[in-house]
Amino acid sequence: MWFTKQIVLGICLALLLFCGAGCVPRPLPPVAGVTLQPGRFLAGFYMAPDFAPERVTYDLEPFTVEVTREVDPATFQALLQAELTQAWEANGLKVRGSQGECRLTGVVRQVRLRGTRLRFLTGRINACLEVSGAITQAGRTVAAFSDRVQVDSPLNPGPPAPKERELVLRQAARTFVNHLLTELLLHGPPGLAGGE
Repeated sequence: MWFTKQIVLGICLALLLFCGAGCVPRPLPPVAGVTLQPGRFLAGFYMAPDFAPERVTYDLEPFTVEVTREVDPATFQALLQAELTQAWEANGLKVRGSQGECRLTGVVRQVRLRGTRLRFLTGRINACLEVSGAITQAGRTVAAFSDRVQVDSPLNPGPPAPKERELVLRQAARTFVNHLLTELLLHGPPGLAGGE
């Protein structure tokens, strides 16, 4: 009996480790032909010294979604687009659609839900998001970014809630958007350490 419990626990541990491999950090790819440096809020960031993000208007294009696991690409694309638009406007940045001076484009390299199959054991799920993109003005890259986000479900462990998947995906998208806007708007003048 004791030996059987040990085997079951060993198998469960192996499954948890195997399922956790979906968000193993990989090197971030180059973005828009510029060299990214570690950001204060994003994994990688570049901004042209003469770019003032609060002084221009934007066309927020839908991000391309490449790799998903247990996530519908179109649903996540719409969710991320809504979060971007809402956050841009809430921070006083002007969204003008195709009339914007700057284009924000990006690629969701991967978005994954983890732990859904073992939720009965762990009581939780989480989301992994890897995204990169650029802001261009008149064909010139004025900012570029790359980030990785991993968030746990904000719900307490227990039986699955009807909207838990959507909630954790929205939280991952919102976290990324907050990182991006914070980096853009709090990025100090070049030459000062840490942008301060």
